[in-house]
Amino acid sequence: MLKSIFVATLFFNLLATASAVANPLALFVEQCLQYQPDLGQDKLVSFQSVEQQAVEFEKRTLALNNINDRIQYYRPFANDSLNRQGLLWCQLHLADELYALATAANTQRLIDQLLQLRPPYDQLGQRLVAIRESQWELIQKSKLHSAQASNNQALSQQQFTMQFNQPDCALTNGLNADSNNTNIEIRIAKYLLKQPNEHCRKQAWLAYQIRAKDKQASALALIHRLQQQHAIAQDYDNSAQAQLSLHDLTPQLLTQFLASQTINLDIAPWNIANALSRVSNSSTIKPIATDAFLQKTFESLKALDLKFEFITVGDARVDHSKIDKTTSPSDSDGQQNSLSDTQLIRVWHQQRLMGEIFTYTQDEQHDPLNVDSQLIKQTVIGHQFGQYSLNFPSQLTNVKQQQKLINALSRAIVSLAQGRQFYFLTNRAQNTEAHAIATQWLAYYLEQQLNLPKLSKRHQLVAQYQQQLWVFRAKVSLAFYQYKGDFKGAQQEVWLSHNQSLSTAFEQSFGLPWTNATDAIFSYQAIANQGINHYLPLWQTALAQLIIAETPAQISPNEIFDLLVVNETHLTLNDQLERLIGLPIDPHSLIRRFKHAGTTQE
Repeated sequence: MLKSIFVATLFFNLLATASAVANPLALFVEQCLQYQPDLGQDKLVSFQSVEQQAVEFEKRTLALNNINDRIQYYRPFANDSLNRQGLLWCQLHLADELYALATAANTQRLIDQLLQLRPPYDQLGQRLVAIRESQWELIQKSKLHSAQASNNQALSQQQFTMQFNQPDCALTNGLNADSNNTNIEIRIAKYLLKQPNEHCRKQAWLAYQIRAKDKQASALALIHRLQQQHAIAQDYDNSAQAQLSLHDLTPQLLTQFLASQTINLDIAPWNIANALSRVSNSSTIKPIATDAFLQKTFESLKALDLKFEFITVGDARVDHSKIDKTTSPSDSDGQQNSLSDTQLIRVWHQQRLMGEIFTYTQDEQHDPLNVDSQLIKQTVIGHQFGQYSLNFPSQLTNVKQQQKLINALSRAIVSLAQGRQFYFLTNRAQNTEAHAIATQWLAYYLEQQLNLPKLSKRHQLVAQYQQQLWVFRAKVSLAFYQYKGDFKGAQQEVWLSHNQSLSTAFEQSFGLPWTNATDAIFSYQAIANQGINHYLPLWQTALAQLIIAETPAQISPNEIFDLLVVNETHLTLNDQLERLIGLPIDPHSLIRRFKHAGTTQE
């Protein structure tokens, strides 16, 4: 009853405003909140096999999953609070529906039967078990989402002013507090770049880290308490232990891994802007038309049995018959339009259509020149072709832009190629590790084929700094979620006793201590939103680099692509690793191999 009242209230509030401010995003949210999936299994006739029931289950849940993906697609376009709030309501509504699905008795009966079958049906059962076990009671989940939203809002505020107790730290050249600039991130960045006094830079940086501490403290404490209660209910000692168990890790193993990824840059965060200004940024290249660069990229992908059909959106609307063909287009068909005219690219692999990529060339006069890609619809074999969007400027003027385009294209191709017959085995959100590792391998392959120049020393230093900041914050998250006490009263001193160990961790990466390093929990949103899993991109990158470094030369790139990206035989990640890099592949052995292979992110 609580859920239905909550959704009805949100729905009423949205309609009251949507009628006044009609826009496609508001219409989408309205339709989302009205959506009620038919999840009942009663319509499945008794003589259907379990395999047939699984297919029927997929049909009934696919719309829910597609709407969920569309929320992520629309998020960058939600540029006002009303639209952002609407998408949040939609997300919460779908989360409630997923909760109902995962905990339904009929779903449990289906899971029990699926677990007895061969792949991919047993894998679907395992994934549904993981989804079910990750679900929260509605009241607790509502509290958690509210606390996360409160923390995010506090950190997103830009209306802060820079005030100095020491007159010597105030700059007199107008960069001190630009009255025309309300973005605190820009103001602090300018200050750190222009301030010659390191002591002043340090004080400004430290103050920026805790700018919203008073507003965050209660929200973070509640998030910690809720996560701890959820872990204890699952018979774990703390929430770090509970979350890491999903990846066959322990807090001790994660500590070892983060230690293997730690490099002392000997540059403190308050000095990084100053250091970057002194490093060469000489990797300038002759500007290249993005169309020409993509043509070269597609040519390099032919060796992986990939083909690309370039068509305009008008052609796509008229020639629906091509989508249903089981054979790929000939080379002449694939080149029927120049890429500059292309608004849609159909991606084929070994005579099979994997999906479509919509391309958008940015208007240099109106759009920010950036490279971006976003899933529109996930490939699910037998149900739907995948769709992805790819945005880029008309010209690429530096190596970093080229790398971003390769990474964006690799994400799109992997998402389309990893399509399987069940959404929950395919989607990136449910299949994070396999998707990330395959994407990084494919991006590396393309960089080698295109012989891209190295990044400038400045960009390399930026990457190294960002990695160490990620490593340190992962250590902070681990300490935060391992802690079992409260954050106020007498127990507060127990948490503050972590200052010494976290200060040491900070110094190991940046060369100087941070005396009150427990304040780091107030400096980044991921500690509230991702929990202990902030470390995961580091782990995924280390695995991808290990595959690149240790896969035997006799295994061709084509074979790696088929095994790691397409994976038609439904191998688990451990099975893939065993075939590519050999045993041992247990977490402890992998951490040792990361270190010996020198796999640190660059």
